[in-house]
Amino acid sequence: MTLLNRLLTTLLLLVLFSCSTTNQLSGESYREIASEQNCLELASSILEKKNPVAKNAPSIEIPSDLPEASLSRILSNRKELRERYEKVTESIRDFELRADSSIKGTTKLVLDPREGFLAKIMMIRNAKKTIDLSYYIFKSDDSGNALLHELRMAIKRGVKVRILVDSSGSISKAPFYDDIKSLVALSGRPILDEAGNPTGQYAQAEAVLFNPLFNVRAHVANWIKAVQNLFLSEGEKLPLATFTINRRSHDKILMIDAQSETDSMAIVGGRNMADEYHSVTEGVDPVMDAEIIVKGLAHRDAEGNIQNALEDHYNKIYFYLANKRFEDFLFKTNRPNVKKQFKKMRASANKLWDENGVLHDQLKEMEQSGYLNQDFEDGLVAVLNEIQNLSRTRIFLKPNGPQNKRNGNSLVAKLHNQIANAKHSIDVISPYFWVPEEEVDFIIKWAGEDPNRKIRIFANSISTTDNIVAQSMVDATLQEMIIKKVKGTPLEKQFEIYSYGRIDDELLNGDKTYGFLHAKIVVTDDKNITISTSNLDPISRHLNSEVGVSVENLPMDSKNLQKINKYIDNLQANSTLWDSPEWQEIRKHPKNRVMIILQKFITKIIYTLNLVPIL
Repeated sequence: MTLLNRLLTTLLLLVLFSCSTTNQLSGESYREIASEQNCLELASSILEKKNPVAKNAPSIEIPSDLPEASLSRILSNRKELRERYEKVTESIRDFELRADSSIKGTTKLVLDPREGFLAKIMMIRNAKKTIDLSYYIFKSDDSGNALLHELRMAIKRGVKVRILVDSSGSISKAPFYDDIKSLVALSGRPILDEAGNPTGQYAQAEAVLFNPLFNVRAHVANWIKAVQNLFLSEGEKLPLATFTINRRSHDKILMIDAQSETDSMAIVGGRNMADEYHSVTEGVDPVMDAEIIVKGLAHRDAEGNIQNALEDHYNKIYFYLANKRFEDFLFKTNRPNVKKQFKKMRASANKLWDENGVLHDQLKEMEQSGYLNQDFEDGLVAVLNEIQNLSRTRIFLKPNGPQNKRNGNSLVAKLHNQIANAKHSIDVISPYFWVPEEEVDFIIKWAGEDPNRKIRIFANSISTTDNIVAQSMVDATLQEMIIKKVKGTPLEKQFEIYSYGRIDDELLNGDKTYGFLHAKIVVTDDKNITISTSNLDPISRHLNSEVGVSVENLPMDSKNLQKINKYIDNLQANSTLWDSPEWQEIRKHPKNRVMIILQKFITKIIYTLNLVPIL
């Protein structure tokens, strides 16, 4: 391809992806999947016998009466960790290559949107020492303001809070971020050391903006370090930040008391912090999503130190050198504005759960029933991520550079392993099911090995999508890579592909509201469930930080399994089978005419100019 063609291609991609509301432009070559042995071989190379942690090693007895770290010790450890990441290594390059970090934990699926929001509120209210949260989208609406109000109350009673928001996903708060800066300005109770003496510190919030484009301080610091490195030996060089406009923190995490064996708890999944994801206000189209609450991630290692895989991931994203700390913002807040923001937060909280609030009764019922201690199930739990995406350099030109380490806890690798070992069924739910042909061929091969194997795939339809460019590639993936290959063969009966939404959608003059499918779920053999933030598209696979939780080997009477099966049955009832008469009717509906024309235009350009390899 000539340089001119490359420039034209890049410009076209910029135009096409400007339509996206939730994804960022990918400058990465799609060929990386093949050139990196593709993710299938990557998974196999990692997951087959290459785990340096011996699974059958003799157990080491750890005293059960070891004291938990005080808040002052936790803060001291964080300070040391930050200094290490500033002076020794970039945080996003500090991940281990072990293949499987599954541990025994307890989990609870959260599929109802309001239940998901209230679970977060209850967790914040139960936090004793620390709260850590990270959201791609964090809006200043009722749910966002009410959650900030609860964080404010937590700070006042002595809890340390950390907030991470993505500079792209949460751009609606820009440029001032007054609500978060108001929390950062608040001081709570004094923090005491192990002996009960004042440390001079106070319970506060600290916050960072993930990878903003205009981070002058970090750019200057990077330049100074680069100059210093000219005079330092290889082992003494200072870590440099990697500034990348199209790599985002797509994580959705709320975690409390991460260093406590007894109190640690986290909720992870697809829901952003916004009204539509929690159905807390009228007149907002609902979002169909899923989350999972996990306990037991904090455990002691052989030396008696607390380890928490999710906190470890959070720290690496939080201390990313390209982040911008809110205390470094040029524009500071002031007392009148802080009071105004706190008043707004309090008003939203009152609106949602005062005596006449829409969530009052449900919150009261959940509190009285002991929701955070009820219906949890033991299982083998793994925290998964794609943090290696942030550490890659020169992706397009040099996808296998020396710094592109392979992540043993990769979400994609884990999913491939589960699918490879499945015996009879695979259910995949993804709003943007857009995967490479190598993986489609792998799934087809898996199905061909046994005529009784079944595969169900759920994605958005032309009526429910929020991203026409992504939907064009979703439909192309399903039509060109799957349906064409299995149609007319015995495999056709083994594949069921569904588009979310029905002909009675109010957008098509019907009387039902479907909203948007945003869940990211994979279930294999009715016993392994993975809930994540990854859309499985190229951006999630190669650019963003993503996080997920996998629960394996659930028993047949598992409540989590019963919940997910009911959820999928409901999703199927509210979806249309690909190429069915109803599916065709939706596509031909007058209200979808413009979308279909636009989709055909986008797809034609992508395939005519052979852009698929670089999308």
